[in-house]
Amino acid sequence: MSNKTSDIVKTLPGIFLMFTIAVIAMGGEDLGIPWQGLETYFKTNPYITNTFIKAVPLNYILLCILLGIIIGNLINIPKWIMAGVTTSRLFIKVGVILLGSLYSFRDVAQLGGTAIFLVLTFVIMTLTVTLWLGKRANMDPASAAVLAAGTSVCGVSAIVATAPAVRARTTDVVFSIATILSFGVVSIFLFPVVGKLLNLSAHQFGVWSGTGILSSGQVLAVCLIFDPGTAHHASVSLKTGEIYNLARVLFLPFVVLALAAMTSRSVELLDDHITIHTGLWSKFPLFVLGFLIMVFLTSFGLLGQVSPPSPELITIRKLYNWFFAIGLTGLGMQISFSELKKAGGKPLIVGSLAALLKAILALAFVLMFIPEKP
Repeated sequence: MSNKTSDIVKTLPGIFLMFTIAVIAMGGEDLGIPWQGLETYFKTNPYITNTFIKAVPLNYILLCILLGIIIGNLINIPKWIMAGVTTSRLFIKVGVILLGSLYSFRDVAQLGGTAIFLVLTFVIMTLTVTLWLGKRANMDPASAAVLAAGTSVCGVSAIVATAPAVRARTTDVVFSIATILSFGVVSIFLFPVVGKLLNLSAHQFGVWSGTGILSSGQVLAVCLIFDPGTAHHASVSLKTGEIYNLARVLFLPFVVLALAAMTSRSVELLDDHITIHTGLWSKFPLFVLGFLIMVFLTSFGLLGQVSPPSPELITIRKLYNWFFAIGLTGLGMQISFSELKKAGGKPLIVGSLAALLKAILALAFVLMFIPEKP
């Protein structure tokens, strides 16, 4: 057995566990499994419906995350299972690629111009604020840089991509990731509640979450919690939020290079070959290309009619719901409360202040300037 085949086999137990949890939450009717799922049970239980669900939109996405968090923190998951759980980001990225089937080039152009302007404004603002707060708190420049990347672009992915370019220490990375995840856990539960209280439309909520939330996985989670959609009626929040999120992800290579140039250790960058030519391509999110390919196929009718959706599009929508459910289950299983405790001191204070300011300003912008419908 080759090394690659062996590595794939090692991930199967963890993937099966994530899939099983997703089935428990979603139900197995799409797969011919006679189980309606916890989501259906809770929504048809009068006591739960009249109390908890009115305050928090309890659907399969939130259930997947909650079950993942509970299992991940109550059980010491062995390494042979965690090997598969760590593939959760791959499932999310494949889901995002399939999500391209919701759009035409006209949709992307219509939402994309506003998204790029708004996202660029908030990326620059959050970078500036986080670096300024980090300087005021006497944080190490490299530590402040990785934290700024996480708060301004796409959370953990941005931190990991930035760390080598600014020569950040392992502790810098750990504290920054713990800070992002800590704020993200709060966001997953708080954003949908605030959205409901303020009576935001699905489109407005998508703009807010796509701009104001720190991590891509968290954007997906809150959009689907707020507006789960169906195979026949796709989630408007998800459709809007993901365009804004992808616009933000596209700035990652430029943010990495900017932070590298701004840190005191940037003089050593040539040793790591972080240059305009290699840095941009090495940091470019390739799954965005897959997303655009799906947009191309949809725009030219190669996946059937859009309204009402063709059988092919309905199948794709069911597939990305499953990919998101599996991926977000794994994301929940990787949220360790013991690890979150590491987000102490300066990184937690600086990161939380910057993230909170970003969320509040994004919400204010949405309330003042974003219409209920695109």
